[in-house]
Amino acid sequence: MAISKTKKQETKETKAEAQELTIKVTRAMDFTKEGADGCCIGFDMEVNAVTIYGCFYREGKKKDGSDYQMVSFPSKKDEKGKYWNHAYVKLSDAQVEEISKQIENLI
Repeated sequence: MAISKTKKQETKETKAEAQELTIKVTRAMDFTKEGADGCCIGFDMEVNAVTIYGCFYREGKKKDGSDYQMVSFPSKKDEKGKYWNHAYVKLSDAQVEEISKQIENLI
């Protein structure tokens, strides 16, 4: 008899897996407000030859004082107020760091 995995175990395993991706930032623009703690940069990128327009790179400090870096993908708000991504790619911390370096080179 085979032991089946629960849904929680499956999602944990898929989150841990990061795909090998070819990421190239093609355009970037800084939207950081004067005197802001972190940064907000809009950018476009190619992921495995698919272009994703309207992404944002953000970094700053959490309430507990730790630093964060994140990439958000283009999304749309529905009538109930929930946001849905148009495009999404699972990124590892190393891939987010690589995106950050490419943005620095463009700006």
